[in-house]
Amino acid sequence: MQENIKLLIELQEADSAIIRKKAVIDSLPAKLLSVENLFKETLSLYEKEKQKCELLEKKKKDKERAIEDINEKINKTKAHASNIKTNKEYQAHLKEIETIEKERYAIEDEILSAMEAIEAAAKEVKAEELKMKAEKDKVEAFRKEVEKETAEAEKELEELKVRRMAIADKVDSDVYGIYMALLEKCNGLAVVEARDEICQGCNMNIPPQMFVELKKNIETIQCQQCDRILYWKESGE
Repeated sequence: MQENIKLLIELQEADSAIIRKKAVIDSLPAKLLSVENLFKETLSLYEKEKQKCELLEKKKKDKERAIEDINEKINKTKAHASNIKTNKEYQAHLKEIETIEKERYAIEDEILSAMEAIEAAAKEVKAEELKMKAEKDKVEAFRKEVEKETAEAEKELEELKVRRMAIADKVDSDVYGIYMALLEKCNGLAVVEARDEICQGCNMNIPPQMFVELKKNIETIQCQQCDRILYWKESGE
């Protein structure tokens, strides 16, 4: 096989490996973002449950303050009992106290309901907090994994680039120019095998006479359909 063709095959292998490695590196931030978004959703649910619990606590405290105001009102009303002079005034006084106490009983019922709701909400908050912390731990672990994988991939990428440079330096400059133009034009695949008279780059047939010349592996031959550089690999190679 012609030396330039061998070098072009090696160069294509190096470039394909570089492209794959870059794709891995480029995909890692998106994977991390996906995990982070799941954590944000869990955090949002936790915050909502926490806010719900806080609102119930506030409502309970407001009702407790209302009870204090009513108790003060009852005490003040009872304190006026000494000023009552007639039976009619006394009956009106009792009626007023009864009305105020009914209001207090109703608020006390609301406080009990609020306490039950707070208890249930607190359980939900705890459950969501556990989920949130678990997701947070996952994110941190995955972030470290991504950082490690990125560092390893970048190191491997640099090694591939060094290897590629060593191969490229040996390729004839004119042939290298053609190769680079095809690499850009053909989405990173400039050199392909010709197998069973078919170009493995575009899957189109190769004319019989061209295939005969190609099998000699003497000169650089390009596919008539996609322009990619072709090579023929003998069985056992």
